[in-house]
Amino acid sequence: MSIVTAARHASIVDVDAVAEIHTSCWREVYSFLPNSIHENRSLDYRRSQWLAFLSARQRGAALIVLEQSGRTIGFAVSKPNADTAIDVPGEFHACYILPGCRGGDAGPVAMRALAEHLRADGCWPACVWAFRENPYRRIYPALGCQPIVFRDRVIAGHAVPEIGYKVPDYSTLINRLETMIASAALRRTG
Repeated sequence: MSIVTAARHASIVDVDAVAEIHTSCWREVYSFLPNSIHENRSLDYRRSQWLAFLSARQRGAALIVLEQSGRTIGFAVSKPNADTAIDVPGEFHACYILPGCRGGDAGPVAMRALAEHLRADGCWPACVWAFRENPYRRIYPALGCQPIVFRDRVIAGHAVPEIGYKVPDYSTLINRLETMIASAALRRTG
């Protein structure tokens, strides 16, 4: 279980750690995807992806690094929503946390940081997409996210079922995230 000691905006020096976490978490969490998809999303691919992301500087875009005592344990990403299937300006795009650091405050801390950023940048309300077989998508209904789109996303020629959620209003989301963070703290202290 994690104790996040810092959640901060990433810089160029974080790209290698973010790419490593992204590559390993994709293989682990999305083991149901064909191996050819994983092969096309190598460490070099992810480095290039995050370098380009940090260079783009889009409104609403944020790459948040999660640290535990100076060690990068995960990251989360927001961006402007470009998918017309859910008519909102912002998107919670990704959140990947190392396996030994899940189940604590890392996910809720990451989502809170992204929500604050999206709202401050004028990209609220927001949506989030998750592969149907992603075992971690259970957090979205717990936060009050409403599933409104069910479809296949085609990745490298493979249809992958996904669900699009509309995120609840800002106050509801923040209250639920704060409750999760407080609950994680109580579990740590017994």
